[in-house]
Amino acid sequence: MKFAIQRKHIRAMLCFAAKKDIRYYLQGFCVNQDNRGTYIDSTDGHCLGRLLIDDQPMPENRVILPSVNLDALKGTKKQNEEFLHFTVDGLSVEVILTNGDKVQFTAQDARYPDCDRVIPLVFKSEDEKPSQFNPDLLIKFVDASESLYGKRQCPSLLQRGTDSIIVSFGLDTQFIGIMMPMRDSGGAGVPSWCHKPRKAPEIVDQSVTQTA
Repeated sequence: MKFAIQRKHIRAMLCFAAKKDIRYYLQGFCVNQDNRGTYIDSTDGHCLGRLLIDDQPMPENRVILPSVNLDALKGTKKQNEEFLHFTVDGLSVEVILTNGDKVQFTAQDARYPDCDRVIPLVFKSEDEKPSQFNPDLLIKFVDASESLYGKRQCPSLLQRGTDSIIVSFGLDTQFIGIMMPMRDSGGAGVPSWCHKPRKAPEIVDQSVTQTA
């Protein structure tokens, strides 16, 4: 299995990986290859990022790359466009850096979640219900946009009621994000005091009241 990833894409997709989790395989991201091309899935179980890095159809393969090794490869903003070339043989991973140096490490021996199951392809009218979401999760997407596009972007949210929320950035069709909502407290809507009264309320002259 061979593929190339830009450093900026490593930094961006690490935003969605778990930091501390008993599910050790979520502390990193999964590189997938199939007839859709080569793409990265990264999730902490609450939000998901998927990024297409090569649209050339490939034989089906996948590998989970650990965060501890990816952190050492993500580089700086000045190195954003640099490609790192990966070769995977079983669990053995070799990375060729831009200066020709080689880095070797071991991939995670685990099964990554099936992210296709949470990316919706059909939308229903009953999805149009209020929902709540954790703003800390949204910040993950904003942080990722800085790596992807060079500056922080405001994401677009496609709300689906109590179902998952789709996160995207403008016209970029290579990235798709999924964010799980919180349990709705049922308080959504316009409060009654915001509605304009049909009859103006009677105003008491405070000065007259105070004089009396």
